[in-house]
Amino acid sequence: MKKLIALSLLVILSACDSDQTVEKPDGAENYALMCAGCHDPGPGHPGTMLLEQAGRPVASLFGRDDLDREYLRTIVRQGLIEMPPFRPTELSDAEIDEIYAHIMSAEPPVTTPAMPVK
Repeated sequence: MKKLIALSLLVILSACDSDQTVEKPDGAENYALMCAGCHDPGPGHPGTMLLEQAGRPVASLFGRDDLDREYLRTIVRQGLIEMPPFRPTELSDAEIDEIYAHIMSAEPPVTTPAMPVK
């Protein structure tokens, strides 16, 4: 019986020793998972639409030169208007920094003026 228990524990412990090389999402992937639904350029993205209504020269997060990393971190942690706060268990400070780096390095969206109605 003791051998069976020892063998069972060995099997359980060996199953716990999983591959530790699992890659974590980078800034672009975390942006796509956690931010893009509200902050991607264009209509249908509430965060972008609110910034546009507020008269920001660049409503999308991409292409902005006034976005400070600490400000972004504060907004992510505390939330703002309709944006909910994100706990450190949802996005770590390092992941927020990676998202910030992605936002700052991405190309701004190409804006095309609307066609006039005839």
